[in-house]
Amino acid sequence: MNEIEFSRLIFLGDSNADNGNVWQLTRQTHPQPSSTYWHGRYSNGKVWADYLAELIDSEAINLAYGCATIDNSIVAGTVPMPDGQRVEVPSLMDQINILQSRVRQLSSSDLVFVQVGSNDLNSLVDTGPLYRRKCEYSPQKLAKRLGQAVRHLCTKLDVHNVVVMNVRPREDYPAIVALKSAQLRRQTLRDTAQFNQILSSEVAQLQDELGPKYHLLLFDTYTAQKKIALVTDPQTGKLVSDPDLFIDGCHLGSRAQKEIYVQILDAITSKIKLAT
Repeated sequence: MNEIEFSRLIFLGDSNADNGNVWQLTRQTHPQPSSTYWHGRYSNGKVWADYLAELIDSEAINLAYGCATIDNSIVAGTVPMPDGQRVEVPSLMDQINILQSRVRQLSSSDLVFVQVGSNDLNSLVDTGPLYRRKCEYSPQKLAKRLGQAVRHLCTKLDVHNVVVMNVRPREDYPAIVALKSAQLRRQTLRDTAQFNQILSSEVAQLQDELGPKYHLLLFDTYTAQKKIALVTDPQTGKLVSDPDLFIDGCHLGSRAQKEIYVQILDAITSKIKLAT
């Protein structure tokens, strides 16, 4: 990206960026109200998208939904409604359509963030009611579909500036570790690595095809989380695993969300300027 001033931020994705959309969809019943989840976020405080949105005075649009996948025609994530029925949440492709209907014309000063893929990969190992599989797929197919979605954003909606975030280290999720299956953890690690590798190639190829008028940045969320997974023990001075990194089986706590935000901001600050 060249240095450009951005006035509007747009967030597409899943629970990592959701600022209360599932909360509203489920009539404020999911994520389940408790001291754990803060104002409908899948965290005990603000998520990284909240912090970024606070940096600008103008409009920020957040269309991210918890449990969202890349494309519901491949696999769909579901959430429980008050009557107990599970409904599919808008996938990334659905969110793009919602964006297109809500914003008739996107500006060259818009900056779009895309963070999705974790639920798609989770569905390869989770056979419960959370996901509805519509066809056969692999990490490679999923990553290529995400690349196609980003291409659609750029070529059909004329979005010129996109930050694509790869998948976090799912092998470290407490829900995966608790299964105590070395085989499953290896599969999770392998699936994530394959997905992130292909996604990186897809983004680089798309940037080459679109040329210098478009600005695509791949943010390495995987490495970012690895960096914040350890904290200094005040008694020994040694690095230890942060017991507060997660608030549940897979979602990050407020400290981690703030650290992710700082790393995202560092990654883009040298190349863009937010209009404040």
